Amino acid sequence: MELIAAKKVIIITEALMEQQVLSLLKAQGAEAYTVIRNLTGQGVRGVRSGQCLAGFCENVRIELIVKEEAQAKALMEAVYNKFLAEKYAGIAYLEDVRILHHGKI
Repeated sequence: MELIAAKKVIIITEALMEQQVLSLLKAQGAEAYTVIRNLTGQGVRGVRSGQCLAGFCENVRIELIVKEEAQAKALMEAVYNKFLAEKYAGIAYLEDVRILHHGKI
């Protein structure tokens, strides 16, 4: 079994921004992602309890695996500059991962 090094980009932001963030990521060359919905938590902008209607007060986590750090940084910077720098609550961070080599990244 061969494991190869890769980068995982994690973006946590307001659920209302999900489709806009995904559209931007696709435009930046992202080919695959995972979305985890109905997140709750607390940060500098207060509590996200998930108890509000129609996606308000709820967060979403978007994860992408890419091969190169430069691509990961470019994706994170695009999301940060367009959404997270001033307009919306959220965070983007990077993790080193190792995946089974299957030719998909």
